[in-house]
Amino acid sequence: MSSEALFLSRPGVAFPDHLVDNAEIIARVERHYRGPKSGFSTIQSGIEKIFALCNSKERYLEDSLDARVAEYAARAARHCLEVNGTTFDDVDLLIHGGIPRQYFEPATAMEVADRLGISPGHALDVTAACVGHIEAIHTAVAYMKMHPEYRTALITTAELTYDYIDYDIQEARDLKSKAAGLTIGNAAAAMLLCRRPFPQGGIQIMSVDTHTAPAHWELCTAPIGGKFDSSSVELMRLGVLIPPVMKRNLEKLGLKATDIDHYVFHQPSEVMVRKILDDIGAGQERGVYTHHLYGNTASAAVGVTYHHLLQTQGIRPGAKVVLGSAAAGFTASMVTGTWTVG
Repeated sequence: MSSEALFLSRPGVAFPDHLVDNAEIIARVERHYRGPKSGFSTIQSGIEKIFALCNSKERYLEDSLDARVAEYAARAARHCLEVNGTTFDDVDLLIHGGIPRQYFEPATAMEVADRLGISPGHALDVTAACVGHIEAIHTAVAYMKMHPEYRTALITTAELTYDYIDYDIQEARDLKSKAAGLTIGNAAAAMLLCRRPFPQGGIQIMSVDTHTAPAHWELCTAPIGGKFDSSSVELMRLGVLIPPVMKRNLEKLGLKATDIDHYVFHQPSEVMVRKILDDIGAGQERGVYTHHLYGNTASAAVGVTYHHLLQTQGIRPGAKVVLGSAAAGFTASMVTGTWTVG
């Protein structure tokens, strides 16, 4: 098995055109409300408190049920090609790591490849809820370590909610399982994994680590033909599992939390990201925060937040970076690496 270095590119991203603010989300809930007008104020107050806690403000939503997951993934992939100044000619492996899909078979990766006009030697999907994109990176790293003939992998994700968000909230207690869905946004992201450094810079991967706690799998579900349902309070409590795992993973590399310059996390809520950074002793200033701009974009959130970091701050050569996510299941995954310019 090859021990050659692998480099993760700058991300490409894509969003729907429709930007939705908190007021529009509350209006959608109100349109579904069937109780007395006076009773809605309690529900609205509860939603506003949740938005304030998460720092939810805006998010992009695709309203068309005919929108294609693969088309959004392909759009992000084309943007990835553009920002990295490269081509797809060397892509040997394509892995798609998003949640939604139009069909059970074939793999969405096949449609993505066809829309891009490429024929990789290997294309497959990885599904792992909100850690799907990182788990797709993890899978690509493993394949490329095993297959030295593979030169480049393209890793995509796309999150479209279609009609899975449940606006049918009739009582304040319904928010316990439906509020998380109101913070969700749509987006797509793509990255390249290559055996050589990127001239525009990229992350030289030091490790990819995953921890699972499957006993909690029922806390967050999106049933086939059903609605997104999340026990938000219980899931937030599982956040206590993340800091020990992160510390252990960094210690294996001889690193402390303060050795990492940028923490690029999935964005279920801003308060949760800040708490994790405090709990590992990193300090909130090392985090990147995008929930207020895009909401919770599920598996695309890491790519979207990584893109935001590069657009707003940049990363100096030699800086240490962690890409991290947690997901229903319960799963926590992280990529640790060093920013390297070819």
